[in-house]
Amino acid sequence: MTAWLRWLTLPLLIVVFASASSPAIAQRTPRFLFPALAIAGAALLVRSVIRAARNLRHGERRSTIRLVMLAVATVLFVVLPGTRFVHMMTPSAPGAPRILTGFGDWRGAEGYPRLDRHRGIDVKAPVGADVLAAAEGRITVARDSGDLCGLIVVVVHDPHGYRTIHCHLSAISVKVGDTVTRGQRIGALGTTGQRAWPGYEHVHLELQRGADPEDLHDPLSRTVGCFDASAQYPVDRLVLTYPVPC
Repeated sequence: MTAWLRWLTLPLLIVVFASASSPAIAQRTPRFLFPALAIAGAALLVRSVIRAARNLRHGERRSTIRLVMLAVATVLFVVLPGTRFVHMMTPSAPGAPRILTGFGDWRGAEGYPRLDRHRGIDVKAPVGADVLAAAEGRITVARDSGDLCGLIVVVVHDPHGYRTIHCHLSAISVKVGDTVTRGQRIGALGTTGQRAWPGYEHVHLELQRGADPEDLHDPLSRTVGCFDASAQYPVDRLVLTYPVPC
């Protein structure tokens, strides 16, 4: 039974990774299921690495390739999520929300490897927290996307030629055609689309230029801080504030 479980370790982690990345599956399972399976798989993986290392030390050369494969899997499925967990638990910079995933990151919010570079930033906040417009603009999309984004709100920032995309909302409080001001509530943070694990809830924020969805820019490069109703913001260029209250 033990050997059978060891051989299931890597396939189990791959299934968890693939299932958690599918909204159709993730939205239909209890939120604690995939974290629990991931913890169990990580424990089995570490145990398998230790056993393979012992066998190699005892002269079983056939364990070399297996040990290398297990070591790589340990980095991907144990070390990377572990470092993200530590990062999440450490205090964020004063006056700024926690950024779980940065622009262009090859890891997701929970720290697992991604198949492509991250298109925006993931800003951590509790479920139900207000999602705020990052700048003045006009609502062009406010609906359920039916994909990884979940409930989505898109704000076009005229005349600067940019638009911001907000994903994973639990509720939308604006409609297409509305004009919003900086810091206005446009919805509530949730776990729709690619459901975040407990403790990793966030709003995904993208910054695109023009009509090309692949013309992506780092939102943090234009973010000047948390929204302050008493502050004066430039009008000759686009500057953003964080999409959640600080």
